[in-house]
Amino acid sequence: MGRRDALARKRERMAALLGGFCGGAAGLVDGGYSDAKPQGKSVPKGMGGLTRHGAGEIEQFCRLVRQDRGLYAIWTVTLPPQAAAALDSLPRGFSQFQAVIRRRFSEALARACRRERGRSPCLPHWCFVVEPQKSGRPHMHFVFRSRSRMGRPWLLNIPTLDRLIQNAINVVTGSVLDCVAAGNIQALRKDPGRYLSKYLSKGVGRTAAECVIACGWTANLVPSQWWGLSTSARAFLFRYTFEVPSCFVGWLSLAWPGLRGAGLLDAMIWRARGEGAPSVVCGAWRDMNRCWETFLYLADLHRDAIGSSATFGLT
Repeated sequence: MGRRDALARKRERMAALLGGFCGGAAGLVDGGYSDAKPQGKSVPKGMGGLTRHGAGEIEQFCRLVRQDRGLYAIWTVTLPPQAAAALDSLPRGFSQFQAVIRRRFSEALARACRRERGRSPCLPHWCFVVEPQKSGRPHMHFVFRSRSRMGRPWLLNIPTLDRLIQNAINVVTGSVLDCVAAGNIQALRKDPGRYLSKYLSKGVGRTAAECVIACGWTANLVPSQWWGLSTSARAFLFRYTFEVPSCFVGWLSLAWPGLRGAGLLDAMIWRARGEGAPSVVCGAWRDMNRCWETFLYLADLHRDAIGSSATFGLT
């Protein structure tokens, strides 16, 4: 084993420091873990709608992949009325359908990405959001890696995706139902977050589940999971995003004008409308290296302040 250099030791200190302040990230992966907890013994899981944490995770993932947006697509799955009625007659029917189609979609995309691995790195990144329609029937919107690189064929074509919908409906309901045109797919030319933002805003809170019930459907058509990330997307998100501990937030709230003046980040004060509304500092780092250098400095500052009379954030 080789010796660790100063940079490696700094990275270890940074990881230890962040690990001490932050718990494990909650959310969904391929296995179906969720941050949505039942609100009571008699309340089915999912009745609380999309959590704000879930919406934030999806938005963060979309921000990370927007530089490769030409390699991603959005797949929308819309339940036909007959299929929705069949699922509504089964206990947690939509949740069963959702679990089957998510698993088969994940497996199909993973196989397609493995076939492309010899040409260029290609990981099966995807996320999904469920949105209730005006009719109460839930949509599923998948943003996924659709090409290994520009100029290559799509990893999953339209017939393949249509078969996934048809087979999932058949497996759950036990009947052969017409699902022609249940799926719609389009390549992403713009920021994927723009495509999902309106769906995220609709799904947050109890209003999403209430929309399904208000349209005459039962809780069987309410999804138990309103959002999800693939395992590779979760790892990708964890690699580039993290929760900033409160002591760092305090330092940044004081030092951001200097960081902006030094060219490390772009930031401004945003003043919300309304009497008494708080002002918020909004900004973004110029690049990841600048962000990393700043947090290494903060880790050293915090280490030097421990055990002394110095106050972190004011030293």
